[in-house]
Amino acid sequence: MKRERNLWSGMENGMTTEIMRGSANAFRVRLSRLWARVLRLSQHAPRRLRLCESLPLGERRFVAVVEFDGARFLVGGTPSSLVLLSRLADDGGRSETC
Repeated sequence: MKRERNLWSGMENGMTTEIMRGSANAFRVRLSRLWARVLRLSQHAPRRLRLCESLPLGERRFVAVVEFDGARFLVGGTPSSLVLLSRLADDGGRSETC
């Protein structure tokens, strides 16, 4: 009887080890999938709209150079309106976008 118990205990320990290995592998797979999802969600889309430069004109008025999808615009603003003043020519020798 004592010998049977020891044999059964050895089988239990082996089965427990296999279950733990399986659980560890499943955990690693789930963790790697979760990490891949976190990385994917943390990547931001490139910004399409940028404020390159602005100049205040006093009394809440301003002019600004705005870039959208690589095109540059000169805009003017007041407290009640925003006006497109001009589309700026592309500067081919520009090293930076703004």
